[in-house]
Amino acid sequence: MSNHFMATWVATVLLCASACTDNHSRPANIQKPDNTASTADSELCVSSDCGEAIPLVTIPDAENILFTAEGRLFVSGGLNVYEITKLPDESFIATPIADAECGFTGLVQRDNYLYAVCGDSRLFAGEITATPVLSQIYSFAENMCIPNGATLGADGKIYVVDEPLNPSCLPPDPRIVRITIDPQNPLNILEQETWLQGGALGLFFLNIDQTLRFPNGLAHIGNTFYSTDGGVVFSVELLPDGTAGVPTALLFEPTAHDDLSVADDQQSLLVTDFFQGKVLQLSLTGEVLQQTNPLTFSFPSAIQQARPPMFAADDILVTEKGVLQDTVTPIGNQLTLFRRKTP
Repeated sequence: MSNHFMATWVATVLLCASACTDNHSRPANIQKPDNTASTADSELCVSSDCGEAIPLVTIPDAENILFTAEGRLFVSGGLNVYEITKLPDESFIATPIADAECGFTGLVQRDNYLYAVCGDSRLFAGEITATPVLSQIYSFAENMCIPNGATLGADGKIYVVDEPLNPSCLPPDPRIVRITIDPQNPLNILEQETWLQGGALGLFFLNIDQTLRFPNGLAHIGNTFYSTDGGVVFSVELLPDGTAGVPTALLFEPTAHDDLSVADDQQSLLVTDFFQGKVLQLSLTGEVLQQTNPLTFSFPSAIQQARPPMFAADDILVTEKGVLQDTVTPIGNQLTLFRRKTP
């Protein structure tokens, strides 16, 4: 969630909420949030009825989460990228691994390398060794505004959302870019190109058209990408010729969805609701399967299903960003475990 988004979005919601939530503004395939399936329909617990939030470790301006296949855990924040490890006493520590401070956002793993996007248009990377160190390897094109959510496509390229929320980025140029990594050198970027173009006048965030305006999170299953744009969670296809299809809205709510991830053996999505302080589990077609109560979290920014050995397979991790640009208060600034309550 960018530092410049809150005032714009709140004003828009107050002006447009009633118009944007009636049946005329919602395609037939978009599910209303109150159409919530039974918790028994899913093995995950993403409901305040069955689960509880447990603070784990402080992460200043907590932003994004990545698990390796082996269960190593990396979290980005407003000052650094951290590896999270578990101590014998069951507590957790966060060890910074980037060699420079930055407002880090999206995280991507490609082979045995970790890539960390920085909101000031730098890209850091490093090999995932026993003691990894991330260093700057690339600067995004000069006209990038706030590089944010990122994912590794099925084509081996890294896709990065450009979130045009900084007032200095005029005119706004929302989009998703694609960068190509040198097959001979994982620390060398060969090319950056625009994959999905939005527009300064886009109203997709209000579910009125299909033009991106406030894109944020990014995930994918095969050639289907999932993302957020204000109140909309949407999908878009990577077509056989490498271009992007037409974005399709899956869910609309008059709020600001931040990040999202694929969960439940690629059967569902986990989504954060930044303003309402809750998280949701969606089917891949946008049906709300479960959701926590509002204000369960302090401005949640990212969410991931956890992995052993540090966590149970049905645990969920959430970054609580808290107050924007604040890295010291107890409001947010932490990584939180959402775990099924003990009977």
